[in-house]
Amino acid sequence: MKAVIIKEHGGPEVLSYEQVSDPVAQEGHALVKVNYCAVNHLDIWVRNGMPGKSVVFPHILGCDICGTILEKFGSFKKGDSVVVYPAVDSNIPRVSFGIIGGFGKYKGGYAEIISVPKNNIIKKPNWLSDKEAAAINISYLTAWNMLEKSRCKKDDTILIWGANSGVGSAAILLAKAKGLKVITITSDKNKTTLAKRLGADFIIDRSIKDVTSEVLRLTNQVGVDAVIDHVGTKTWPVSLEVLKVKGRMVSCGTTTGGEGIVNIRSFYSKEAQIIGAYLGSKSQLVSLHKFMKLKKIRPVIDSVFDLKDVKKAHQRMEESSQFGKILLQVSS
Repeated sequence: MKAVIIKEHGGPEVLSYEQVSDPVAQEGHALVKVNYCAVNHLDIWVRNGMPGKSVVFPHILGCDICGTILEKFGSFKKGDSVVVYPAVDSNIPRVSFGIIGGFGKYKGGYAEIISVPKNNIIKKPNWLSDKEAAAINISYLTAWNMLEKSRCKKDDTILIWGANSGVGSAAILLAKAKGLKVITITSDKNKTTLAKRLGADFIIDRSIKDVTSEVLRLTNQVGVDAVIDHVGTKTWPVSLEVLKVKGRMVSCGTTTGGEGIVNIRSFYSKEAQIIGAYLGSKSQLVSLHKFMKLKKIRPVIDSVFDLKDVKKAHQRMEESSQFGKILLQVSS
């Protein structure tokens, strides 16, 4: 089969499109022909390498997978369209779970065929295209989990960083469908225009205005009920500062670094909470599919690249040029 492998950590240049051996399904596993696989920041982190985390080379990235079953099992027939729930058991102490194609033993979806636990396979909702289904399993599920952990109720105000990102755009769509008032952050005029189309109530272009001052102005100096922060080092101080009394910051990502600065006095004096969110459960993914169908929400897709052009896809994400999900077409 054709696949993109990495034999060492590094930049996009380490991504190699090659002919490799087909996987063999172990007991309790199934083979899936991959049609589309979305690109996520996790792919970038694994490709670059992170201190204290390792993979066995050659490794195959990719955790956002939609495809077809190659051999029947249980209620699934050969040729059924499916999505792959990305979480697997973690072999790392004090880590909730691992991710297929991430740091761990499971090879990912940058390949024509993948072997995954049978329990991770979910029937693809027939109202979603294969492209759309591949865009949901990571970013939309993470955003859904973060919104649930935020405990926001209708008419609450939430700040969502990075409207152009997968998690950011997903969170805006889902938050508006839940009846929340959304403040979001962009970095240029074009992204501001696109964020308006998602339905955000207020959009702050951080290249023009100070985010802290503007959020407090928009909330009459009260602050927001919750913040969705998937950015990390650069945004944590602001995220905590703009929370109202008893506000919640929900964090899931470290795209600008993994060390956060906390103003401890501000944190405890407003009795704020910092809540971690790591993907979401399989049952949450099923519930998310139902919610998106009910609310007629379609995932935002930025672009689709052929698998052999994966380097271009990674470069687009690293430049933060996208608005929505970047997809790889693996099989036609």
